[in-house]
Amino acid sequence: MVLHAFVDESVASTYIVAVALVPADRVADGRKALRALLQGGQKRLHFSQEGDRRRPEIMTVIERLGAEHRVYTTKNVREARVLCLERLVPDLVAAGVRRLVIERDDSLVTAERRLLFQLCRDLEPELTYTHLRAKEDLLLCLPDAVAWCWARGGGWRARVAAYTSEIAL
Repeated sequence: MVLHAFVDESVASTYIVAVALVPADRVADGRKALRALLQGGQKRLHFSQEGDRRRPEIMTVIERLGAEHRVYTTKNVREARVLCLERLVPDLVAAGVRRLVIERDDSLVTAERRLLFQLCRDLEPELTYTHLRAKEDLLLCLPDAVAWCWARGGGWRARVAAYTSEIAL
């Protein structure tokens, strides 16, 4: 099965890189379902800015998409993003991912492109990757929401634990 991976990060007491693995044939349906959740002038869903009434509704839609989620965690904040990418790219290649979408951080794009080029060249030349802003691909709200839930802990972490694997670095 061909998968697309969507990546976002969260920095709390631990650095978290969350990944949503979406079957390629579910990508369009997923975007449509998430677009239906946008209110007023919203161009994206940002879980930390959603109210307590909307969060369960958003999570229900996310759960219906049936994506697998992974969270890569580390306390080494200085090199966290690089450590997580070095670990997650081989994992994603092994899982059958062919398209990787990372939420764009302008300060990191150039360095990450170099790292991704090297990793993909060595592991899977067919893997394509891109950096996009969350408003450019609504499926980036999947890892955003799961990262928020994981970092928040308690009932929120319990809610996503059934379909989320943690990889501690």
